[in-house]
Amino acid sequence: MSDFETLRAELRGLDGDLYLCHLFAPAPVRDAVLSLYHFYADIARIPALVSDPMVGAIRLQWWRDLLVALEAGETRGTPIGEALLEVGRDGRIALPDFLPLIDGREAALNEGGRTLEELEAEAEIVGPAWLKLACQLVGAQVPDLQAPGLQSAGTGFELMRLAPEGGEAVAARANTLLSEACQSFNQLPRAQRKALLPVFLPIGLARRQAQHFPQGKSLLRYQISIMKMAFLGRI
Repeated sequence: MSDFETLRAELRGLDGDLYLCHLFAPAPVRDAVLSLYHFYADIARIPALVSDPMVGAIRLQWWRDLLVALEAGETRGTPIGEALLEVGRDGRIALPDFLPLIDGREAALNEGGRTLEELEAEAEIVGPAWLKLACQLVGAQVPDLQAPGLQSAGTGFELMRLAPEGGEAVAARANTLLSEACQSFNQLPRAQRKALLPVFLPIGLARRQAQHFPQGKSLLRYQISIMKMAFLGRI
């Protein structure tokens, strides 16, 4: 099994939404998008996996050290390292641009509940950085991303994922941001929407999840939603 196939199988378990959405990325960049999504999903779960903030900090540092090693061409023998090294070689992105996806998780290691403002602060660091990288991987020009609301889209997406049980206020704020982003996206010219759509599918899906929070829908309904968005070219 190739490194990318290993990551694909792992992403399916780590994050079913991103797994489904990455399948709609153009074939030439699908593995690169997969690598980014796997990197994001693997780090996102660290705060929930550890009970000791120090252990979480050590895990985050491991990822930072991996990026440093990759700059020197060393993969530490990991599938994600091999994949990221290949992604970095094509020149679309620089490996240090992955750092916000690590650094933004530091606040989540603190014990105790967090306010909406604290959750949104984390979302503002991680979400837009993740989305910007994804857009670069599919070849969308970053200066053009102000129109679809890159900041609102990324922040809303991440905030929705941070919504805790009973976090209706968090989901409502995420819905506001995501609705604005989706409206801006849908007003773009068709050609620009086509270029951005593969990495904006998670944004459209997150908006649907925010609208129905906390009940949610079945996995099949969300799969149908993704296919509908991909077919219509609108989120």
